[in-house]
Amino acid sequence: MKVSPVQQFIRWFGGSEFGRVFDVFCVRWFAFSPIIWIFTKDDKSGYNNPCILTSLGRKSGLSRSTVLPAFPTGDGKLLVVGSRGGTSRDPHWAHNLRATPNAAMRYKRKNYNVKTRLLEGAERDEKFALCCRHAPVYKQYQEWANQYPRILPVFEIEGAAGETFS
Repeated sequence: MKVSPVQQFIRWFGGSEFGRVFDVFCVRWFAFSPIIWIFTKDDKSGYNNPCILTSLGRKSGLSRSTVLPAFPTGDGKLLVVGSRGGTSRDPHWAHNLRATPNAAMRYKRKNYNVKTRLLEGAERDEKFALCCRHAPVYKQYQEWANQYPRILPVFEIEGAAGETFS
C-alpha cells in the first residue's frame, strides 16, 4: 500500500485528538475541512463539501462527531463512505450507524436530524461509483481493503423531516 507523505501526515494529524477537534471546529464554523482540502489537493481531485455526522456510540451511548466528505445523490440525499483509508476495519462511526441509524448532521452551516441507511448489493455498487466520480481515491481504498477482504460501507443520508440537501 503506497501512501504519499502528505497522506501520512493527514492520517497522523486527522487521527489525533487535536486534529479531529480542529477539523470539527473548522467545519462547524466555516463549513470547510482543512483535512479534506489537503487530501483532495494531494490526490488532485475536487474538494467535496464536508458534513459533521454525530452518532451515538454503540458501546458508550455518548454522542460521537466526525467530519466526512458528503456526496450529493442528485435526489436530495447525501452519501458517505466508511473507507478508513482502505485499512482492515470499518470506522467506528460506521459501526455506530449500523447500531443506531438515526443521527444528527451539520451540512453547509445548517443542522439536521437525519436517517441513515447502509446500502448493499447493486445499489451500494452504483452509489459507490457515484462517490468515486467525486473522489477517485475511494477506488484505491477499495482495492487496498479487498486484501482483508472488506467492502467499504456506503451510507445514504436523508433528512428525518424530509429536508433535502444540494
